[in-house]
Amino acid sequence: MMKVLKTLMIPAFLCLSAAVQAAGNGVMVEDPWIREAPPTSKAMAGYMVLHNHGENERALVAAQSPAYDNVMLHRTIVEDGLAKMVHQMKVTIPAGGSVTFEPKGYHLMLMKPKQALKAGEKVPVTLEFANGEKMELMYEVRPGGSMGGMSGEKMDHSSMSH
Repeated sequence: MMKVLKTLMIPAFLCLSAAVQAAGNGVMVEDPWIREAPPTSKAMAGYMVLHNHGENERALVAAQSPAYDNVMLHRTIVEDGLAKMVHQMKVTIPAGGSVTFEPKGYHLMLMKPKQALKAGEKVPVTLEFANGEKMELMYEVRPGGSMGGMSGEKMDHSSMSH
């Protein structure tokens, strides 16, 4: 019976590990993905869910990828019906909590891709935390589409100093 249980658990664990990637000190990343963009696009967005299973808050302070010239932490805010992207120096993940990077919210702004990326490809991204710890991830490129339901809102890029 124990052998059968172990045999069934291994594939389940492998499926879970593909969706959730862990770093030390209790931080886990779920569902890292990048929206596919036209080959001429100068910027893309990266999304994920950061879970902090530790007893202390953690702060994401930077990200980088060999597939892009620059990666920045951003947050979209809406003021008077106008959506603005605001650079974030850090994103705090509360102890026992999570932060979702999603359209119309926090996201990685991936600037100047070095080559066109197609749906299904994988992209390496390294996250850096305030304590100096780094976490290497593989982001999945997914088919493009709408801008995450931002219809009816205008986008102001003037606050982006890249």
